[in-house]
Amino acid sequence: MKILVLSEMTIFSEIKKICEDRNIDVDEKIVITINPQANSCPPVGINFDVVVFQSKNAVIHSKNCWSDIKKYKPAIYCLGKYTSSLIKESLNMDAIYPKDESSSENLAKIIHSTVPKTENSQKNYIVFCGEGGRNIISQMLIENKQSVYVSKVYNRKENQNIKINKKDLDQNGINYIIVSSRLALKTFLKKTSSFIKDYKTIYVVPSKRVIHNIKDVEEAIIINNSNSATNYIDRIINNEQ
Repeated sequence: MKILVLSEMTIFSEIKKICEDRNIDVDEKIVITINPQANSCPPVGINFDVVVFQSKNAVIHSKNCWSDIKKYKPAIYCLGKYTSSLIKESLNMDAIYPKDESSSENLAKIIHSTVPKTENSQKNYIVFCGEGGRNIISQMLIENKQSVYVSKVYNRKENQNIKINKKDLDQNGINYIIVSSRLALKTFLKKTSSFIKDYKTIYVVPSKRVIHNIKDVEEAIIINNSNSATNYIDRIINNEQ
């Protein structure tokens, strides 16, 4: 049995400690690099009532806008518990997020319930996200005739420095691949295309969307990425039994 983490996780150090205590082989191979986008923040003086952060990286790379956000005190929405914690730490503000499954669809439903229903009435929204990120939330707001500014503050690219070889996987047991995005999963499959079919793999993902219609992914465990490190490991161990 081997656990291989492909995406940045706030709780990786906790996962590693639990694995060490339980004598479970674990490794981290971050296959995607996150880079800031130049000149990506909203124009100075833009009005906004609501801010949406679509990821932790959206919080980190919108730092140049933090002073304005703290000044205007908008309602804040985000995708998950750990992003909410980062917002609290960075901005000292509370954020609303889906408690069950951290998905753009669920967050869009929450935000939609607060959209003004009166004709010719609108709020001003800023959506912080990454280049190539999902547009479900911004599209929903546009369809509901709201004022939306999308600020793409970072981009994601394959980490060319990360190599994944046969020795990084368990030849005899199950390899649990923890991955949070389709891009990271596709990158992993590309890097291991010459040998991955020879190994037993189970992908641990936050939603079915990550693995939807991706060839060579036969089995997956769905774990909401708001879960604790203990919950991750317990789910994986229960699968072994």
